[in-house]
Amino acid sequence: MKYLPIYFLLLITTCPLFGCQKSNKSSTQIDNKSYINDFELLQENPNNQTSVRITSPKAIIDPTLNDIDIFESSIELLNKNGQDFKVKSGNSTLNNLTNSIRVFNSVNISFLDNQDYYITTDSFDWNLNNSIIDINNPVNINFDNTRIKATNGLYNIDSSLLKIDNSEFNRYIYNSKGEEEYHVEIKSDFAKWFKKDNTLLFTSNEKQVETTINFLLTE
Repeated sequence: MKYLPIYFLLLITTCPLFGCQKSNKSSTQIDNKSYINDFELLQENPNNQTSVRITSPKAIIDPTLNDIDIFESSIELLNKNGQDFKVKSGNSTLNNLTNSIRVFNSVNISFLDNQDYYITTDSFDWNLNNSIIDINNPVNINFDNTRIKATNGLYNIDSSLLKIDNSEFNRYIYNSKGEEEYHVEIKSDFAKWFKKDNTLLFTSNEKQVETTINFLLTE
């Protein structure tokens, strides 16, 4: 993704158009940060025909550190077929030098082709150069009637593959009356979710995967 420096310079040079303001400081202090309202940044990657759009009601650009601090950020991944997923968070930091985004503070990743599929976590790091999202925090995954907990995860955008460690899978199965009929629990050292065909694969060291089925309704 080589276009980010161009957009960064464009934002700096057009700062007055966005109503940039400097905070009040004494004459002996210098604030070289640029404050932008209604921030929007679009970065394209022609190699895999995807683009990233970041929007926020407020952002602060620090040209010294090459950082953009974004508040109440919304990050969308767009592909040739439309939107793929959206990330909502309280804060995020875009580093123009390393071409990476750190997202934190109440992070929610929603897959836009299925509104019932989403992931929540405390923070993650997104390397825009290799399309890898590193979730180095506890992960909570919601798939319809399925809940999965894990200690950490890694999502490859190009292959649409999510890898998680130390996973605990829980799913409730309902009967035709809408009553919970039984509960399936699977514990494994590793799990993979293949988004393209919506399948889950559980593996463990020495092939040990623990599965428990609890029948909730009895005659």
